[in-house]
Amino acid sequence: MTNLRFNVAQLLRENIGAQRYRQFQEDRLTLDDVLVLRDIQGEVRFTRSASGVFARIWATGLVRLVCVRSLEEFDQPIELHVEDEFHSIIDVVTAESLPTPGEEDPFLLDEFHMADIGEAIREYTLLELPLSPVCEAYRDHPVSYSVQSEGADDEANEQGIDKRMEILKSWVDPRQSEN
Repeated sequence: MTNLRFNVAQLLRENIGAQRYRQFQEDRLTLDDVLVLRDIQGEVRFTRSASGVFARIWATGLVRLVCVRSLEEFDQPIELHVEDEFHSIIDVVTAESLPTPGEEDPFLLDEFHMADIGEAIREYTLLELPLSPVCEAYRDHPVSYSVQSEGADDEANEQGIDKRMEILKSWVDPRQSEN
């Protein structure tokens, strides 16, 4: 259980546009089976909307990743700016069930009118992570890859040109094909 759940029941009783600010700190948030977001700090602004609350979340943290160049672990800083709506599933005044929103995979307030911004932070952090993480030490170093095939030197002539490609030279220089 995290401290990233906020009760917005009182805000749901107010007019559309009413706001609440909250700051938060959390030691860790599990992202998946391997990754963990650590040292999370931030703030959230909830704004009453027609179907629930609109959350504007600013958060920072660190994720331990493996560098694709050095294969060493390093801490990747994460900075999130999330804006998403949390829809009510139960009317706060009448306690009647509300229709589910039409959008695909919405964030929902639970039956106690709690907004779990931890789930929003988890999902948006996974989207923010680099596909090929590179640690700071290797970020500004260009990488050159070379492929060496066995026997390739045997087929090259003394000028370093592959004999199989000689015919292509005639397309580039038509005068050479006359010789």
